[in-house]
Amino acid sequence: MKKILWIAGLIFLLCGNVYSKNTKLIKDNSYSNNIKWKFLEFNLPEGEWKLVEKSYWSVSTISIDCINFMQTENNIWKASYNICQIKNGGKHAQLLGAWLTSYLKNDKHDNCTLRPEYFYAELYTKGITMNCFRTRHFDVYKEIYNPDDPYARGSYANLIRYINEYQITLPKTALGSLHLFFSPSIRDKGIEISHAINPEFYGAPKTLFAIETKSEYHRENIKDYPKKLKFFSEWTKQKVNFHKEFEKKMKAKRKQKLNFDHLGIE
Repeated sequence: MKKILWIAGLIFLLCGNVYSKNTKLIKDNSYSNNIKWKFLEFNLPEGEWKLVEKSYWSVSTISIDCINFMQTENNIWKASYNICQIKNGGKHAQLLGAWLTSYLKNDKHDNCTLRPEYFYAELYTKGITMNCFRTRHFDVYKEIYNPDDPYARGSYANLIRYINEYQITLPKTALGSLHLFFSPSIRDKGIEISHAINPEFYGAPKTLFAIETKSEYHRENIKDYPKKLKFFSEWTKQKVNFHKEFEKKMKAKRKQKLNFDHLGIE
């Protein structure tokens, strides 16, 4: 009997190594390097990241889970890193896929086609499979307190409370990337990762303008600011390389991967 129990315990330990548990994520705790959440491991960008919010939304079998991290320095907002899982629960895949595809192609407030405020955008869709990559700039205060999309206004309530509680100073402008992949033929879950930075903390010159259309990071204006054009271009290249790794992690098929050859990135 003892031998049977010993063998059973050994099998349990080995299985535990193979199927390691998710990282225990607690609000206001700090995390770095790798975390495991839902069905994937995620490598957080460099530094300590405080978990500021966990959110959940569902209707029928469709659900969206999100975890939102933030970095600050001297009480100034430095960066955010948000991960969301989109799950159809094995049902309504067509409905969810059609809605996501329409959003990425046609949403009038935010999508994955090249808009004036976007620096770069690349989108693949076929049927209800989608792969989106985007980099952009945005007015941080407006994005949080008065977004163009009326449906987004309530979604920042917890973040606003956190900013007020810790008296965090917001920058004029942030640069952001978006990475989204969903293919029901591979799995019934999709992942969206968004990363935003205050460029002043990463080597860019001091930001001059906050208003989105006047920003030196706006695609129509950035050619007049060569140092910031170089910075934004290099940061976009870094995020392209991240997206390629993201596609591998999501097990994207070759035909579903985005083509970045015209950017000259290996």
